[in-house]
Amino acid sequence: MRSLLLPLLLLTSAATQATELKAPDQANLDSKVMVEVVGEVDARAFVSIVAPDAAEGSYDSYEYTSQPRLQIRTPDSAGDYEVRLLDAQSPYPTLARRPIRIVQPGASLKAPDEQPIGTAFSIDWTGPSQNREYITLVPADAADGNYDGYAYAEGDGKGTVTLTTPTTPGDYELRFMTGHKNKVLARRPLRVGDSEASVTAPATVAMGASFEAGWTGPDNARNFLTVVAPDAATGAYDHFAYTSAPSVTLVAPETPGDFEVRLVSADSTRVLARKPISVQAAQASVQAPANVEAGSTFEVTWTGPGNELDYVAVTEPGKPEKYLEYTYTRRGNPLDLRAPRTPGDYELHYLTGRTDQTLASQPLRVTPAAKPGTLRVVSSPSAGAAGAGAGGGAQGADAVELILDASGSMLQRLGNERRIDIARKALASLVQDQLADGTRVALRVFGHRKPDACDTELLSPLAPLDRAALAAAVRGIEAKNLAKTPIGASLEAVADDLAGVEGRAVVVLVTDGEETCGGDPAAAIAKLKAAGFQVSLNIVGFAIDEFALEQQFREWARLGNGAYFAATDAAGLASGISQATQPAVYTVLRGNEAVASGVVGGQALQLAPGQYTLRIGTRELPATVASGEETIVSPD
Repeated sequence: MRSLLLPLLLLTSAATQATELKAPDQANLDSKVMVEVVGEVDARAFVSIVAPDAAEGSYDSYEYTSQPRLQIRTPDSAGDYEVRLLDAQSPYPTLARRPIRIVQPGASLKAPDEQPIGTAFSIDWTGPSQNREYITLVPADAADGNYDGYAYAEGDGKGTVTLTTPTTPGDYELRFMTGHKNKVLARRPLRVGDSEASVTAPATVAMGASFEAGWTGPDNARNFLTVVAPDAATGAYDHFAYTSAPSVTLVAPETPGDFEVRLVSADSTRVLARKPISVQAAQASVQAPANVEAGSTFEVTWTGPGNELDYVAVTEPGKPEKYLEYTYTRRGNPLDLRAPRTPGDYELHYLTGRTDQTLASQPLRVTPAAKPGTLRVVSSPSAGAAGAGAGGGAQGADAVELILDASGSMLQRLGNERRIDIARKALASLVQDQLADGTRVALRVFGHRKPDACDTELLSPLAPLDRAALAAAVRGIEAKNLAKTPIGASLEAVADDLAGVEGRAVVVLVTDGEETCGGDPAAAIAKLKAAGFQVSLNIVGFAIDEFALEQQFREWARLGNGAYFAATDAAGLASGISQATQPAVYTVLRGNEAVASGVVGGQALQLAPGQYTLRIGTRELPATVASGEETIVSPD
């Protein structure tokens, strides 16, 4: 035994002598200090800071010595301590040690003595700022270590932060805290005083109507006004508007009765002011032919409140909440509506926009339509690829501009995928596999950069097709929540996007919603044509279920010498985009109404019997469709 013990003692002594700890003589409490281990040690050995009289093998926060320089958290109380290097094996003998003094750093807070409830104010501070130290505001009698709203002390030993006072008046305390154990380094009192508040609103308002409400009170832009029942809980809300302006627009409930407009604190813990308001019942009516032909367009006259989201819909009997076809009342009076394609008994309803309440209804019988015919538009053999249209990959066009809607509505799901993801796949496929080599292509996107904004950007300027680069740009597009739909502004920008193009250009707009930025797409199209551009504007409407909006898109496409393609799913979107990039598209008009679109040389269209006009670019050709027969038209 003696022969084995002596070498072991010698090895332990050599390891101890060869190991040294380097660290500052002094460090702040509840912070981190850099320690360097000099010498060869087991990577599982570790360093900790403990009291000088701590038993052998004791440790607190620690770090392994896998790296020679490491940061150790200091204790949270001031005093004399010891940095120890402990062996990896229990009972963790000390391999090296050195003293260190832990001190409480100086800190200070400068702020107002008193501040109104629910308002932001500034605090100037000095103190440590490297270990997530922070400033918080708590009740004056809160135990040390508690915190509420806070801001980190970021800066080189001094700075300014902003906090918001609570909505309950009383005595509070600002505290400068360490970032790990929440030790108080400095404190100062703050009196939070109550604030007078008031609400102004009409005494009565029609159900579902928009109205203006004013307020006075704490200057906090996150406070809000809402309309609720008088006995609603403090934090309850319905339609609301933040107090970012002295007067805001609210929407009345769609239920008659007594309500109140409330000014509510940003944290929903307090009603600052309230004003009674009476919501009056609304009367409505709908009038339309008792019998309409399946798939036909018919006229509806209505009376009613005409609120922003109110609509007239065709439904199955007894199921007013499940529309088959609809149009918003804001589109005008009378309205055009499309009859279901299946004959039978239905109902016509005037419905409120938010809760789908029926205010008026009438029976509607849909009678069978005459057997449809088909219309096929073909090109002559001498027309070549440019005239064929089908599979030509935009041959015949000198430039193609793609405009993609990436507004907030494109975040909605269609099945298991978001609309924006479906659109990206369809556009990427077009770019990689369908556009002809050498085609000059531009890509404009709106809604992808800023939420709650009317933003449009030329993402890829007009240039010869670079499939990989353009596909990568498409895949990088992301819709922004609440972003709006500046269709008019995007179409106005086309003239600059296609500057220098002397021949024919095809513009393809892919969108799932209406203009929401106050633009005038029809005026933008007229301006573009007046500038001398040979442009065909083709619109692909994605998941458009309102009849009037679909008709509006068809009209804009007609004004732009182009066509409208409806897409209800991923396959339909891919097909619609592919067809819309063809140079030889056409629109079918019945009177002044655009009813269908197609590609010259493409699939035949099924149409009700009657007289039609084919519009191909600026050319118009007559066509007669007979029941059960195919009509073939060649524009050449």
